[in-house]
Amino acid sequence: MNILYFTLAIVSLFLAIFLNKSGQRGIGLMASGFAGGFAFLVVFEGSRYPLSLVFISGFIATVFFEYIRFRPRFGED
Repeated sequence: MNILYFTLAIVSLFLAIFLNKSGQRGIGLMASGFAGGFAFLVVFEGSRYPLSLVFISGFIATVFFEYIRFRPRFGED
């Protein structure tokens, strides 16, 4: 396991939590994406896939799921 990817994932996760709690959802969404991208790098480090593809897929998947989680729901208060 690459300790750099792991550390960056943890730092990005804490940053995303802080930003989401402080009401800065847009920047928090991007920080969540970075946390997901680095987490994918930790998991798929020894695979035959290019690291850029692994990071981008983790970033996009995390941003997509976080956006679904935080999107405004119409009709609810």
